[in-house]
Amino acid sequence: MAGGKIPVVGIVACLQPEMGIGFRGGLPWRLPKEMKYFKQVTTLTKDSNKQNAVIMGRKTWESIPPKFRPLPNRMNVIISRSFKDDFVHDKEESIIRSNSLENALTNLENNFQEHLERIYVIGGGEVYNQIFSTTDHWLITKINKLDEKVPPPMDTFLDLKRLKEAFSEQNPAQLKEFLPAKVELPETDSNQRYSQEEKGYYFEFTLYNRK
Repeated sequence: MAGGKIPVVGIVACLQPEMGIGFRGGLPWRLPKEMKYFKQVTTLTKDSNKQNAVIMGRKTWESIPPKFRPLPNRMNVIISRSFKDDFVHDKEESIIRSNSLENALTNLENNFQEHLERIYVIGGGEVYNQIFSTTDHWLITKINKLDEKVPPPMDTFLDLKRLKEAFSEQNPAQLKEFLPAKVELPETDSNQRYSQEEKGYYFEFTLYNRK
């Protein structure tokens, strides 16, 4: 990116067509292949000397089972208005706490420029809706239920209108170029999209860049 800015990337799985991203603070599906993609994308880097940061709200952090947090090999940043400080690096817990998304991004940019390749925002809904003006890219897994008669309940959604206003979907070749080489993508389908089926769902990996 111009000026050496650390790219900010929103990464989220959305149920089509309304871009549903959650229900009662969790996901109504468990898709191991999609979770593997998320782990690889947020962990792997193109520059082996750098790592990525993952930013999440407090509720998203608490939704991760304790044995899996902090998410390994990534700088974990938790934001909450209940935190008193702008930015505190808790080295004992291997996490960073910040009282706002803006403060978190500013401090990562100022203090970890040489160490970070990308900053991934991983949820939840309130945090996603704060980043449309600051994010450079979106990695969106578009999910469809194969049995459309029984859609899973959703109560949290990505703002599709704002996404379409500021970002445009890229072709699959651009997605592959954007991702680190070791991220495992499925074979492309008849439409050259990176898609697959799992547990009654069909999903496709996509990239959106700022217009």
